[in-house]
Amino acid sequence: MNLEIKLIALDMDGTLLNSRKEISPRTLRALETASQKGAEIVICTGRVMQGIRDYLSILPFVRYCVTSNGASVFDLKENRYLHQNLIPTQKAQKVLQLYRSSGGLAEVYSRNMSYMSMEDYGDLSNRYGASQTVRSYLLRKNEPVESLSQLIESRTEGVEKFNLSFFPAVTYSQIWNRLNVLGGLSLTYSDIRNIEVNVHDCNKGTGLAALAEALEIPAAQVMAIGDSLNDREMLLYAGHPVAMGNASGDIKALTDTVIHSNDEDGIAHFLEILFQQYS
Repeated sequence: MNLEIKLIALDMDGTLLNSRKEISPRTLRALETASQKGAEIVICTGRVMQGIRDYLSILPFVRYCVTSNGASVFDLKENRYLHQNLIPTQKAQKVLQLYRSSGGLAEVYSRNMSYMSMEDYGDLSNRYGASQTVRSYLLRKNEPVESLSQLIESRTEGVEKFNLSFFPAVTYSQIWNRLNVLGGLSLTYSDIRNIEVNVHDCNKGTGLAALAEALEIPAAQVMAIGDSLNDREMLLYAGHPVAMGNASGDIKALTDTVIHSNDEDGIAHFLEILFQQYS
């Protein structure tokens, strides 16, 4: 290739996945071709590892995953962490205590797994009005525990992330502001219905940079593709930022390269042309 792209980082929801939460056959073929031509294909997601394992089974060429918004960088081949940036245990307890008063759902990401309270796990539809599709996804992705506080206390190294959702819309800004007041946290969202909480200076950009450094790949040879606010830092880091056609205006403003939407095989269409042009 004349175009020196050695790493392609892909967001999942709204980017790699279409609205049906599927990776299209055309996109799969395009990524496999890019891998065969020497590009490292990397998943860079706000999801916890447990939330992407079903997809990894059809992506055998993916070795590295940046998960939980950069809190963990994992080597699938060697089954080990290359990098972690965790919320300290005491700070995590304060986040949980603050959020308990909101009436919403808290998920705690730790050690590549996602957890919710047993109480929430057994009553998602009545408590939060979760649709059957959302309920099935949450049950599949989460492990129930009797006490999230006890879980956090057992994680002396800290936890990866909180995903906070299903709170009343009128309290969104209030919760956001209260979390900001706690300090030492990084807040973002993947859609307007949730708040994602990481430790300060933890985001997809820092996670992707840690991986690129470990692989000795300069930012100038990194391409990142995304659509949401939690993709902002990885797009700013990458030498080749790409925004999906369904991305928000703020994300599109970060790059001159805006491709088709996730429901129009945007990644496939773009990579087919790119690798044909520079092969």
